[in-house]
Amino acid sequence: MSPLTLHLEFFGPYRDTTIDFTKFAATPLFLISGKTGSGKTTIFDGMSYALFDQTSGTDREPKAMRSDFATTTDITRVTFNFTHRHRRYEIIREPNQTLAKKRGSGTTDVASKVTLTVFEDDREVAQLTKNGQVKDYLQTLLQMDGKQFAQIVLLPQGQFRRFLVAPSDEKATVLEQLFNTEIFAKWTAELREQAKQDVLNNRAAAESLSRLQEQLQWTEANEVTAKAALEQQQTTTLLDLMATQQAASRRDIQALTDRVTSAQGRVEQLTRQDTQEAQLVKDQAALKQAKLMQQTLTNRESEMQQVQAEISELEWGQKIQPQWLEEQEATRARTQRQQALEKTQLVLDQAEAGKTNAIAEQQALAAVKQRVQDGQSEWDRMQQLQPLYHELAQRTTELTAQRQDLQANHSKVERLKLTIKDGERQQDQFQAVLDRQVAVTKRSQVLSERGAQLKEYRRQLSVLTAGDQALQQLRLQADSLGKQLAEAQAAAGKLDQQAETVNQAFIRDQIQQLTRQLTPGTPCPVCGSTDHPHPATITAEPEVTQQAVDDAKALAATGAQKVTALTLDSQQNQTQLQEQVATQQAGLSELAQVLKIKEQPDVSVVAGALKAQEKAHQTALTANHDQQVELTQTQEKSKELVAALAGHRQDFDTAQQALQEAQRRVDRLETTIQGQRDQLPTDAPTLTAFTERGQALQAQLKADRDQLDRAAAAVVTAEQVLAGAQASVRNATTEVTQSTQRWQKAQTALATSLSQHFDQVTESSRQHVAALLTKLPALAAKRQVIQDFHSQRERLTTQLEDLQRRTAGRPMPDREQTEGKLKAAQGAVTVLQDDRHAQQTRWQQNDRLVQQITEQVARQAAALQRTQALTELSGVVTGDGTSSHLGLERYVLQTYLRQILTVGNTRLRQLTNGRYQFVIDDSQASSKKRSGLEINVYDDHVGEQRSVHTLSGGESFMASLALALALGEVIQSTTGSVEVDALFIDEGFGSLDEEALMTALESLETIEGQHRMIGIISHVSELRDQVGNQLQVLSNGNGESTVAYQADN
Repeated sequence: MSPLTLHLEFFGPYRDTTIDFTKFAATPLFLISGKTGSGKTTIFDGMSYALFDQTSGTDREPKAMRSDFATTTDITRVTFNFTHRHRRYEIIREPNQTLAKKRGSGTTDVASKVTLTVFEDDREVAQLTKNGQVKDYLQTLLQMDGKQFAQIVLLPQGQFRRFLVAPSDEKATVLEQLFNTEIFAKWTAELREQAKQDVLNNRAAAESLSRLQEQLQWTEANEVTAKAALEQQQTTTLLDLMATQQAASRRDIQALTDRVTSAQGRVEQLTRQDTQEAQLVKDQAALKQAKLMQQTLTNRESEMQQVQAEISELEWGQKIQPQWLEEQEATRARTQRQQALEKTQLVLDQAEAGKTNAIAEQQALAAVKQRVQDGQSEWDRMQQLQPLYHELAQRTTELTAQRQDLQANHSKVERLKLTIKDGERQQDQFQAVLDRQVAVTKRSQVLSERGAQLKEYRRQLSVLTAGDQALQQLRLQADSLGKQLAEAQAAAGKLDQQAETVNQAFIRDQIQQLTRQLTPGTPCPVCGSTDHPHPATITAEPEVTQQAVDDAKALAATGAQKVTALTLDSQQNQTQLQEQVATQQAGLSELAQVLKIKEQPDVSVVAGALKAQEKAHQTALTANHDQQVELTQTQEKSKELVAALAGHRQDFDTAQQALQEAQRRVDRLETTIQGQRDQLPTDAPTLTAFTERGQALQAQLKADRDQLDRAAAAVVTAEQVLAGAQASVRNATTEVTQSTQRWQKAQTALATSLSQHFDQVTESSRQHVAALLTKLPALAAKRQVIQDFHSQRERLTTQLEDLQRRTAGRPMPDREQTEGKLKAAQGAVTVLQDDRHAQQTRWQQNDRLVQQITEQVARQAAALQRTQALTELSGVVTGDGTSSHLGLERYVLQTYLRQILTVGNTRLRQLTNGRYQFVIDDSQASSKKRSGLEINVYDDHVGEQRSVHTLSGGESFMASLALALALGEVIQSTTGSVEVDALFIDEGFGSLDEEALMTALESLETIEGQHRMIGIISHVSELRDQVGNQLQVLSNGNGESTVAYQADN
């Protein structure tokens, strides 16, 4: 990926600036220079925001990058163009921002926007406008995220120096994020948890197996042996013993089964005998009861004959019931029709009287009819005068409107006179204010220059404040290093003493051993004498080995190395402290001079003086701004006033003409109205009086006509009522005739039926029929009684014959003897069955438990093997089971770090002329499980490893630079991300001397410039002299910056 251009609009300090990277395409190295805070790093923030919707750091959100000087009409936007594989890409992003509404006043929150356009041969081939689509497309294209992009493309201030000297745990945190190794930590945790869970499961399985063994049921013969095997957890012995017991139990169960079968045969025989005897006794009792029932039925025969007679009578009544009901209904209907005829006749009489009255009332209204005719004639005459009244009313209304218009024109003329007079007076006032314009403009220029100076002083004060904090930190660090050095020196002294003590003990031990080996004639290992008259007295001491001596010396050497490293750190700290003090004093003196501070300056005094001057400057700015605002407003008002006066004068002339024309219209209307009034009658001089008179006449006409209409309607209504009543009488007469014929026919039919049943039909006969009909609901019950009687008699006859046949010739049995024998036989069967059931239950339970125990033993054996394997594997991945004490994740991170150091050594050797190369410090890995990522350097000048803490400032920078370049390259190779043909190095060169600076620049041009465009972001003056191709960031002092290009001629 090669960057082409970056267009920043109201982004950070840039109002509308384009960074053209193509100007440096032919140069391997260029400088991005500018003052601190001018916006050098913001350029890279813009690239990172355009690609990944995030800045290069973590301290600011994209929306916070909106320029402080942007107004609500200014849109913050970043446009980034780059090429990749013969295609050009343009991405445009706008963050969330508050802008002015397009319509109306006020502001609105505008959501972020993004557009990615893909070009091939300057022809658009695709365009994406949704955040998700753009994110997925760029992720697929670049194969990296924002954090990895920043790691590959930007080497920020101090970050890799901190990474170089950081402890293993801090390095691990950085590498985990870059190489996404969290999965290995997750695997380790899961394996550890799984191994732990397996141990718990095995323990639970063992307890479960013990519980199953305790549930086994033993015979008295085996109980003691089984208890001993259970206590000794001899599962195999228990299973063998149980197998022997189960075989014996099966034989016992079979013998019991045979005895149960024999006993059950005896029970079945006695059961059949008992059943037969019980049935005989039951039959004899039933025979006796049947004979009694037979006699009872014989006694009820006369009763049944009476019931049969009642059924016959009721059946006759059921037959004539329809005729009886018809006669009753016909009688009721005839009576109702006669009553209705009488009511209808009464209505007819009332209708005839109503018609006579309505005709009389209509004839009495002849005078009213004549009054209606006279009133209509009067109304017709009034209608002829109505147009004249309306025309007069319209002209009167028009006259009133014209008089009002005349008055309005007169008022308008007077008002315009006053307005013109006030405008001329206000114009004189505006001119007095505008005369101050020159003085205000000159004062604005002076205040602007003073504001730029104060901003620069404020920037310098910020640098001094940061320097003061750094100075305090360096002093605290000096105190800490002093304490650490004293402690290290004391500890090193103790370690030296301990080493010497161990060494002396070792020598004495050797002397003792040699003394024991002295023989006459052999030289003494101490003095060389061959005569040994008085061998040294041996005092028993603990044995000291050569390994113990070596370990003590190694600890003493480590203590000495630590003292050396802390001494170098302390010296470096003192140098930095002295440089920082000199820088602070120079800066404070410079600010104190320009701020005219007479006392000995410090940061707080300078800050107070600057704040006072800034406050005074702000007060002057506010006052001058208020005057500028007043001038601007006055100019606008003056322009508006001149235009308004011209309009008012034109309006005045127009109003004068309108006033004269209105007066002429009023005069003409007054003359016309007076002529029309002379034509009206004297008793109705106005339209109102004429209208009231017409309304009264119309009301009287309406009342009279309504009265006539009501009388005519009453006559019509009376005639309609009379016709309806006459029709009702005719209908009622017809219905009475029909109901009388039905009644006569029903009476004849009923009389014929009664005469056939009774010898003589009387009123008593009719009462008998009526009573009989009320008893018809009992007919079905009586029929059922007769039917039940005959059925019961037939069943009883059959039962008697059957019982007499079954009991003939059979004596009464001895039931007590038979029942006793049966009970005894059943008890014997129950005892045998209970015994067999108990043994079967015990056998089945033991068989089930043996099967469960066997399966549990097999599962537990497999689980134990799996647990052992998991425990060993967990020990390996956690580092507990390896000699290196490195867990899986730390091992993977170390592998990545070795790759980084291998790549970095190529650059480090070139940067240091072959003196240094990176190595991993393996000395701590054997004792610290969380180590393994400590970095040392091999110093070719001394032929041994050194801690990176012992490197000087310049050496640390070059080591950090080599490490950063290598890390970016390894990230690209391992993640498969696209190669980025640009690298930005942010600061760090200030710690290099002139020779080291030249070496670093030449190395960068050689090892990176062949492949990537390198931009160094720095404000170091030496770089500006050494690097000819520059992108200069220029700050104008009011928060805005622009860029300029410088080419190496």
